Amino acid sequence: MSLFVGYGESVITPSLSLNIDLTGYGFYLHRKGENVLSDLKARAIYLDDGKNKIVLLSCDLIGFSIDFADSLREEIASIEGIEVKNVTISCTHTHSGPAVQTLRGLGNVNKEYLNELGEKIVSTVGYAKGDLREARVFYHSEIIEPIGFNRRLKDFKPIDPYLNILLFERNDKSIFLTNYPCHPVVLGRTKDISADWPGELVQHIENEGDSCIFFQGFCGDIDPVTNMNRWGAGTKRDIELLGYILANRALKAKVYGKEVKDAKIGSIENRIKLPLQIPSKEEMEKDARYWLEVYKYDDNAKRFIEEWLKEAESSYKAFIENPLIENIPIQGISIGDVKIIGIPGEVFCEHGLRLRERYPMLLTFGYTNGLVGYIPVRDAYRNSKDYASYIAPKIFNVFPFSQDIEDIILEEAFRVLDKI
Repeated sequence: MSLFVGYGESVITPSLSLNIDLTGYGFYLHRKGENVLSDLKARAIYLDDGKNKIVLLSCDLIGFSIDFADSLREEIASIEGIEVKNVTISCTHTHSGPAVQTLRGLGNVNKEYLNELGEKIVSTVGYAKGDLREARVFYHSEIIEPIGFNRRLKDFKPIDPYLNILLFERNDKSIFLTNYPCHPVVLGRTKDISADWPGELVQHIENEGDSCIFFQGFCGDIDPVTNMNRWGAGTKRDIELLGYILANRALKAKVYGKEVKDAKIGSIENRIKLPLQIPSKEEMEKDARYWLEVYKYDDNAKRFIEEWLKEAESSYKAFIENPLIENIPIQGISIGDVKIIGIPGEVFCEHGLRLRERYPMLLTFGYTNGLVGYIPVRDAYRNSKDYASYIAPKIFNVFPFSQDIEDIILEEAFRVLDKI
């Protein structure tokens, strides 16, 4: 069975004239994009084995809502005559790009940019389809010297040290699909637009004459080592170094990659519900008082907590009646013996490590087909001050996920991977 593979890309850098809000790094910072350090891009790989077609998209953005991702996936699927489960839309999670999803305190979404973005993403798929050529597929996994650390535990363990590569070799060029888990937050609170280190990884591969697409891994608890020295004070040289390290390891796939002989492709997607912890009103107000005291010298953070409390109170009855976040897509893709799991969240690295115990040739895609918040491990909920477990939910879903979230996500991921 022959596999045909095509690559396409589009520049999605917002015009500086839009005075657009950048997103991430804190509350109500009013970070407006004033300088383009590196272009943001949408990249697509189109796979066709003669029976099935699969589209894999990655965007240099922080993440999409499930509704927005669904609308794009449905449009692409309709154009290509395929099922929605055969379309993957992921984000690299750079914090130096425009706000494209409503997140409390993290910038306003510019609708003009969002409309243009959707059109460019759809066009990118067309470019990839027009580039289809027969290809051989190779899989390689390369352990990387730690460029990230576990920011929750402030240690180099646990981390997921594996850079995973799918190498599509064609007569005219090679296409690298790269996958590694580490937050792209090197620059900190600048007003520079940048794809951060994933952009540099891609650029180094392109400098070799090949094409490259990057998919962010399960990096919910992993930060770059630059933040261990001085948080948010990284530079363009730091970004270049991390990209250089990863690219040079990725290029090893040309020497050590294992050929995927029967590269037939397939996909599966299940939709699940994620339960929330709904406190009593007294507990909710106590929680608000605690964080207002913690942030008493930070007016932006105080505003964030006050606005969260207002929404929590107004939506409390609805959450009591239905304490769930619904319609969560868990997607599996197979390319021969290689498997991909896509989850719409900031998944802790431990989940990927657990899944890879059963599926060693596994790529883990976070921020995929949406972004609903952090997916912590159970242990993180023991600390009431844990950011991912108790503060970040106030950005995304008002209330925290159930402490059973680890078991729910892993069980569903295994179910999908077992079927694919």
